[in-house]
Amino acid sequence: MIQIAMIGLGGVVLALLFRQQKNEYALYISIAAAVLILILSVGKLADVIETVRTIQEYIKVDSAMIKILLKMIGITYVSEFAAQICRDAGFGSLGSQIEIFARLSIMAVSVPVVLALLETVEGLMGA
Repeated sequence: MIQIAMIGLGGVVLALLFRQQKNEYALYISIAAAVLILILSVGKLADVIETVRTIQEYIKVDSAMIKILLKMIGITYVSEFAAQICRDAGFGSLGSQIEIFARLSIMAVSVPVVLALLETVEGLMGA
């Protein structure tokens, strides 16, 4: 965490220094720092996936549901990352459009989960 914080703070300091002379360089520096942090964060993803698999073994959840959950988490993180970069670049409306598309994508991906929930409820009501 300290490494990530130092990359972020270093990126901010460099961006602030360059903002006075060349504003576009400040944007490039902040994007580079954000991408570097994202790349380093992907390494932590393996730990999360392993934990989810362990949980799946304990509670016997269908692997398709776990894949859907991971897709939803991925959509959330990627869209948040892209939207924040757009906002930092001064394109807030584009960032908002990315977030709207992400919400629609999550809704589309989660349809099988909703259907499984409805089948479960129907089974409980019929029993």
